[in-house]
Amino acid sequence: SIAVHNGHKHIPVFIREDMIGHKLGEFSKTRQFRSHRKKDRKKKRGGGR
Repeated sequence: SIAVHNGHKHIPVFIREDMIGHKLGEFSKTRQFRSHRKKDRKKKRGGGR
């Protein structure tokens, strides 16, 4: 395994045969996925009045 820096910290990457020919930075995630927060649905169900 090789430690690849993603801009924040070093992430261990295990090299496999299908990774040959690619750059190591392609296998270290640089962004964290955060889903959209769902607001309370009770507030939206006011009946339209």
